[in-house]
Amino acid sequence: MPSREELLQQEEAAWAEFIAEVGRVPEHRRSDDGVVPGWSVTDLVFHNGKWAGVAATKLEAIGASGTAGEEDPDEVWRGKNDRWAEESKSLSYEDAMKAALEDRERARAALNALPEVTDEATSWFKEETFDHYQEHTEEVSRFADSLGVPQE
Repeated sequence: MPSREELLQQEEAAWAEFIAEVGRVPEHRRSDDGVVPGWSVTDLVFHNGKWAGVAATKLEAIGASGTAGEEDPDEVWRGKNDRWAEESKSLSYEDAMKAALEDRERARAALNALPEVTDEATSWFKEETFDHYQEHTEEVSRFADSLGVPQE
């Protein structure tokens, strides 16, 4: 099992990679749908932040009671994703990034606040932060490539 510091380093590296790919997309194209069907770069930035927020909430629950609690059914998660996608459509890129950074920092703080990093905590943090960022980094990279933006 990775240590707290290793988890934080992996999260930091994955976020930096995600942001580097986001940075390849010209500002005037970040609200264009098409990164994935119906989603823009701005939507994915907000989406990644919201999932980091889920990790924060679960880690806070683990810190308070020793467990993250019952797992929500898939339809609950799909509903949240849909609401977040709708919400992000009304945000500027800057506002989406600000919200994402706040949720990201909350997840990192929640991990740091745990007296012990359990398997459950590791799983929530890993899956909802750096694993999630990496999935969307690949999509943003393909979108930037499709716009003819060179990789640095």
